[in-house]
Amino acid sequence: MRFLLFLSLLIVSLFSQAEIYKWVDKNGKVHFGDKPRQQQVDNAEKVTLNIAPGNWQPLNIQVLYQGSLGKNLTEEHRLDQQRIEREVNWVYRFYDEVLYFDFYKKVPVKIHVLKDVNEYQKYVQKISGHRPTNTLGVYIGKLHEIAVFIHDEKRGGKESTYRTIKHEASHAILDSLAQVIPSWLNEGVAEQMEYLSYENNRFIIPKHKKNHRSLLARRHQMMAVDQFIEIQSRDWRKAQKQGVPTQTMAGQLVYLSLSKSYGRSFITRLLQDYKRGENRRSYYLLNEHYIGGASAFKLHWQQWLGTEMAKPEVIYLP
Repeated sequence: MRFLLFLSLLIVSLFSQAEIYKWVDKNGKVHFGDKPRQQQVDNAEKVTLNIAPGNWQPLNIQVLYQGSLGKNLTEEHRLDQQRIEREVNWVYRFYDEVLYFDFYKKVPVKIHVLKDVNEYQKYVQKISGHRPTNTLGVYIGKLHEIAVFIHDEKRGGKESTYRTIKHEASHAILDSLAQVIPSWLNEGVAEQMEYLSYENNRFIIPKHKKNHRSLLARRHQMMAVDQFIEIQSRDWRKAQKQGVPTQTMAGQLVYLSLSKSYGRSFITRLLQDYKRGENRRSYYLLNEHYIGGASAFKLHWQQWLGTEMAKPEVIYLP
């Protein structure tokens, strides 16, 4: 209690006397102060601290039933509103507390729910002008809205629908923070959010078993990891159609990174760079932020593949 009181008084003192800066050190830890350390000047950001207790605010989430569900919603197709709010806010808090993103306003999340894949595809085409194919849900950036459908048992049932909502919520949050995020990073983090939970004051990310199995089965189709992180968004779906397991590789790459302190630091620094509008290629940022640079990144990835990505089974954060 004495420490917390001291910390609160320190923050109040800093707030009243000077501007406050935030920076992340080489181990991925966040620091606050009235002046960033000399070696962290480029990494420092001026922040506004809200020191009043209990002011953390959840996302503003709306669940809207469209198409035939808007006219005749049965219990069979109704989703658990409280569960959606709870789980999407886990994603929100993960970005806030693990990846150190500051939220200065609520991120609006509007979720449109359709009865089946056919209604979903027609609805998305109507509101966005593009027909989604081979997708379980979609985030529509220009409208800042999410569209999903009630997945049938072959696709994983309602549990798959809930996971997809968390996946797309990750895209919505990142879109509100940064204009340009490399596809592998955007999709890779979103893949982790599908199974994210929060228990006993810590975040839990279990192994994405579907991605694990898929990548093992298709590892001969993977591109080299240094080439993979350079792939442009416009080439993402093209590569997927050509048999490159882009989605699963992105998910496993981010999972490996989040399992190590230096990997989490790397992911955090990358996202913070893109939040600030960084436009350098991912490869150069990799060399700058990953301990040991690109060569170590490639080595760690190859070593993990050599173990068939067996461990860890679960990541506990922070």
